[in-house]
Amino acid sequence: MEGRTELECTMDEQEVIVLDIGSGSIKVGFSGEDAPRAVLPTVVATTTVDEAREDEHVGGDSAAQKRSQNFYGDEALLQEAAAVTRPVQRGEIKLNGAHKDALEALWEHIFRNVLGVEQEELPVLIADSLPLGQAAYPSRQWVTEVMFEKLKVKSLAIFNTAVLSLFSTGRTRGLVVESGEGLTQAVPVFEGFAIPHAIFKMEVAGQDITSKVQKMMEGADGQEFAGSFTTMQALKEKVCSVALDGRAASKARRCEESRSFELPDGKIIRVNQQIRLGAPEVLFGGGDPNAPTVQKICMEAINTCDLDFRQDLVRSLVVAGGTTMLPGLAPRLKRELGRLLPSDLSRQVDPCVDSQRRYAAWIGGSMFASLSTFDQVAISKQEYEEGKTDIRSLVARKTF
Repeated sequence: MEGRTELECTMDEQEVIVLDIGSGSIKVGFSGEDAPRAVLPTVVATTTVDEAREDEHVGGDSAAQKRSQNFYGDEALLQEAAAVTRPVQRGEIKLNGAHKDALEALWEHIFRNVLGVEQEELPVLIADSLPLGQAAYPSRQWVTEVMFEKLKVKSLAIFNTAVLSLFSTGRTRGLVVESGEGLTQAVPVFEGFAIPHAIFKMEVAGQDITSKVQKMMEGADGQEFAGSFTTMQALKEKVCSVALDGRAASKARRCEESRSFELPDGKIIRVNQQIRLGAPEVLFGGGDPNAPTVQKICMEAINTCDLDFRQDLVRSLVVAGGTTMLPGLAPRLKRELGRLLPSDLSRQVDPCVDSQRRYAAWIGGSMFASLSTFDQVAISKQEYEEGKTDIRSLVARKTF
């Protein structure tokens, strides 16, 4: 198949920590493994414990300091009346104080408590979904500084998630359509490198489908329904799917083919077809001709590339990310692109739908970090020490 290549098989003995930092979840594990060791929501919750109150019964000092405590991932989502920080939003690391502190604390928690390693001895590969080029530099610069200065890792490589998702399928060229929690993007990749000026994205993704589910559930059959966002997310993943045709989704009636879903309190509710098929339509415009759609960003990416490369893109169309797990998404995308592409290309659209696509970027990172060439592309501690007076140039030269 065109666009495929034999991957170098020389494996290295060293373990590399692989982190895929998404808006919704952070995937963590070690190189050479075929799945992440742990997947946890990219959330930190901070609660304040009033130590004075705790000490009152033993006659403690009433002016004792308040102490804050952090909770991470799933545990953070369970904390009521806590200050919740989501350090990665719409695919970008937020570079203000609270968000940076939260992500730093989350990384430390992952290394020490989740993986149980001393990261000072190990190389790290980080996958991020930032657009390449100038926009990525401040974030990648900060990540590099924290990894070497605070966490003192042995070496660091930073890769674009789309490139790694493609790599996980054994390809080095193609069009990657990534849709996660906060961002959907179309990324053309040529010989292992994303083409920066041809990347198109939209801030419509999994969290927007969940919001739509929540809104539609609240209005369903005139009933009051107050499901939490986390519950609605679980409902979306269990019962929602993408219609093959947008008109079919809009014509779905409430009485047709409802499915049951069990709420955390044990109550069983029925979710009608109008909600199950209607909510995912936000990815395809939801009937609004001016709305951003996944097929539009794919067409923009394809049309921005050279004519002789477009055939490779449509033949190697790789869908990746948690939101692409919705049943029917790939066939619908194939159909929408078939309508928009010239006839010679539309016949060749062939989406690659891997069963592990939810973790495609992490798996690609795990594979790449196992190769003997990893050390050549990673920033070593020595390179960092020599280049830290101009980290921007170092990051531009050594991250992909």
